[in-house]
Amino acid sequence: MAENNIKLIAINPRGQLTYTLESPDWQNVKLKKEQYKLSENRLGLEISRELIISKMKNQKATLTTLNKNKQLKRVYDNRLKIDEIINQLNQLPLNGDNESVRMKIMGLEGKASNEYWKSVKHFVPKDICFESRTKKPRDLLNSMLNYGYAIIASEITKSILVNGLDPYCGLLHFDMNNRTSLTFDLIEPFRQQIVDKTVISLVNRKQVTVEDMDKRKNTIKLEARKLIVERILSKIYSTITYGDETLSYHKLIVKQSENLVNSLLQGEKFNGFYLRW
Repeated sequence: MAENNIKLIAINPRGQLTYTLESPDWQNVKLKKEQYKLSENRLGLEISRELIISKMKNQKATLTTLNKNKQLKRVYDNRLKIDEIINQLNQLPLNGDNESVRMKIMGLEGKASNEYWKSVKHFVPKDICFESRTKKPRDLLNSMLNYGYAIIASEITKSILVNGLDPYCGLLHFDMNNRTSLTFDLIEPFRQQIVDKTVISLVNRKQVTVEDMDKRKNTIKLEARKLIVERILSKIYSTITYGDETLSYHKLIVKQSENLVNSLLQGEKFNGFYLRW
């Protein structure tokens, strides 16, 4: 494998990188140098803004899908607020202190996510007691979301490594020990279409219920986890029409990492992934 430049990548069930085995990575020195500059230059801010705008557009599209039958005015209003935040983000000046601009981008992202999750609450059963999004869940939906995000995080980390990028060097998310910050940047536009829709469908169809929670440990029981993995992997490898092509989400994840490489090495414009309603 080393002689043929094939990487062996191990990722744990939480989507975290455990180790990689590879031949000497001399080919990607220039790429990594350019990547390390991103946290301190304008290009890094431009790509960060594009990723978050793409995420917000996917949030809007997801709410439109969920609200198709109910036509709730409050959800329509929340969607309009996300639109306003996208406009603010588009108009945000990227000059000045990089860290300050990154914090402003994150602040606007937080506002849009708040509007999004306030709306999602109206489309899930009340008995699962979903109040808001949290990374330390005590309810079924948040636990399922965390589990689903870990699955696509592993796919994104693999695409980052295969393309010669450093998963620990983020653009928008600040670098932390043992955190693949770039994964958390590139995952943003894929959360809604792959995980959120799948998880919401599972709870609404009663295929996963509150009985599938182990309340002693605040974890999802094994059989429900198997079903979640099956459905999310099925979604990742399902095909959609995107632009003029028919592609799987897996290929779109790979193409996003390739797009980042081309942006760094060839000055190509970085385009975030989002689906139009």
